[in-house]
Amino acid sequence: MSVQVSFRQVAGVAAVAWSGAFLEWVDFYTYALLAGTVAKVYFPSKDPIASLLASFAALAIGFLFRPLGAILFGKIGDQFGRKVAFITAMSLMLAGTLGIGLLPGYAEIGVLASVGVFLLRIVQGLALGGGYGAAITYLGEFVPEHRRGLFTGFLFTTPAAGMATVGALIWLFSTMLGKQAYEAWGWRLNFIVAGIVVFVVVLVMHLFYKETPVFSMLKAVRRVTSAPIREVFSARYLPLVLLAWIGVVGAHGPIWYTNQLFNTYYIGPNFRNYVDAATASALLSTATYAALWTYPLFGYLSDKIGRKPILLLGIYGNALWFPIAFWLIDQVGPQKDLTAMWLLFWSMTLFNGIGYSGAMSAFLLELFPARIRLSAVSLAYNLGYGITGGLTPFVITWLYSATKNIYISTLMYSTVVPMVMALWYLLRGPETLGTRIWAEFAAEKFAKKTVTLPATAPIREVVSALASTGSKYAVLVGSVAGIFGTRCLIRALSAGAKMEEPAVNYAVKVPCIQADHPVTEVFVALEQYNVRAVPICKGSEVVGIVEARELINEALGLKSAFKKKVALRFSVADAAPRELMTISPETTLKEAVDLMAKNNIGFLPIVSGGKLVGVLSESDVLKLATRGIDLSAPVATVMNSKPITIGKDATLRDAAELMVKHNIRHLPVVDGDKVVAVVSVKDVVRVIG
Repeated sequence: MSVQVSFRQVAGVAAVAWSGAFLEWVDFYTYALLAGTVAKVYFPSKDPIASLLASFAALAIGFLFRPLGAILFGKIGDQFGRKVAFITAMSLMLAGTLGIGLLPGYAEIGVLASVGVFLLRIVQGLALGGGYGAAITYLGEFVPEHRRGLFTGFLFTTPAAGMATVGALIWLFSTMLGKQAYEAWGWRLNFIVAGIVVFVVVLVMHLFYKETPVFSMLKAVRRVTSAPIREVFSARYLPLVLLAWIGVVGAHGPIWYTNQLFNTYYIGPNFRNYVDAATASALLSTATYAALWTYPLFGYLSDKIGRKPILLLGIYGNALWFPIAFWLIDQVGPQKDLTAMWLLFWSMTLFNGIGYSGAMSAFLLELFPARIRLSAVSLAYNLGYGITGGLTPFVITWLYSATKNIYISTLMYSTVVPMVMALWYLLRGPETLGTRIWAEFAAEKFAKKTVTLPATAPIREVVSALASTGSKYAVLVGSVAGIFGTRCLIRALSAGAKMEEPAVNYAVKVPCIQADHPVTEVFVALEQYNVRAVPICKGSEVVGIVEARELINEALGLKSAFKKKVALRFSVADAAPRELMTISPETTLKEAVDLMAKNNIGFLPIVSGGKLVGVLSESDVLKLATRGIDLSAPVATVMNSKPITIGKDATLRDAAELMVKHNIRHLPVVDGDKVVAVVSVKDVVRVIG
């Protein structure tokens, strides 16, 4: 296992993450840009503003449910995987989108049609609330550390590109079918086409793409949280979530949705009536396409100069531009000057590429630890863009119903509110550039102190040091270095080594992993050198050791058996290896260590007349070696004659409780007085997962 992923792999993951997120936004914003048409079909009213408000309310409810989707899919993603959460959310979005496209109108089924739209919008809101956060996390955990803003900046083009594509499709279908046919039934094609394409992307991702390296690492070292939401709302992380929501994402939410949605209603038939709805959509979609390059560009710049200056420019610069931009629109709109209106729309979408660039996604990814990253990112993102941002059309329209001035209503929510909210980030927000999201997986985080001796130290000295410290491994340093543990002692004794020989002759040669390197390199070394421990260094100095059993957190896995139902379904006989090796009391210590060395095992039951009379472990051999071991002695003179045993029908939970209570790693499994198997901590952890 390696932390490094190839450019080809990153590119493939980026393509799928982009496609999936893009299509989710296409699905979601098909409703947003067709709200006027949907209002007539599902919310008919004599008052067009009341009808539009009802349609915007259905739009808003989808946004309001996005934080709940973030919580739901955040838990899935932080417990079961980023890929699982992403695919599940996309599948749910598919159901919501096709549902709206096929739902009969008010004229056919009455109020059930209105209710149906609200329910399907809730489905879409839940899906997007989890899916987009999963896409951000999925891609962000694959890309190189120093290019996080650039790569995720491409992903952040998806909302704008999705909305632009919907605008283009509206124009295309309405042009092909004609206004009357399009408003009667053709609008449904937008929903149906989007749903079908989502299905294809879900299928591709399910079949060909793997889990992120970070989440795979979390699983490997048993650091996956069982309660991500509880951690997110803890006193430690809730202030960060609130900062991200209110000070950054929420502050930019009204800006983004004014730029990418409400400006079409501003110039369209609902308010100023400068152009028809299809033309307004075309102006927005083409201007957005022309500005997409800014998203990765400012993400790249944030990789160089920092996330904070880019985000603040996107919020305050855009908020202060709105009074000028909408005033200019009101000057050129009555003359139907499409070129001028397009340039003003383009200026707004350019600003979106600053505030909603890779700086935003990188900031969110770097703010939270891996075990709760998806939950925290999704929640902060969807509180900001889902609630503060998603309510933009509804709030501005509501303000207009009170003020009767659409210009003032727009600035009240899109200029004043963001500037006030962003003060928190301006005054107290951290700069996250330079944060290594792999830092919590640095090798030194998993290392513990170890016995360190010169490579010339004799076996006797090393054994004495291990016994006195209670350690299982010593690191031998010098021109030749390696790991010497209890299993090495077994091999040395089997080979006839003298206790005064240099221990390095029987040590396992393992490279020292640098402390700031990812712990995945330890996994690679454990497998490549077939060892159970790896030294950790800072430069040339040994600072600790990582043991395999602690790396995969066997102790935590063992204790989890107390709670898991699977630990009750399996007996110890089910988990134990089928091959059983035993020795008799007359067997000499030399014969016993030879058997251990040959089969690379550290525990032997001792049987007489078919009955278990004792056990011998590698720890017992270590203790004997400190006192001067006589290999010709029979094991009966040195064995543990009162071993802890367990019945063959006992559950894995019973085994785990005994192992924890007595701090042992092996249990002889007995049927009456007869030993039938040996079950180890490793066996229990493997079965219960």
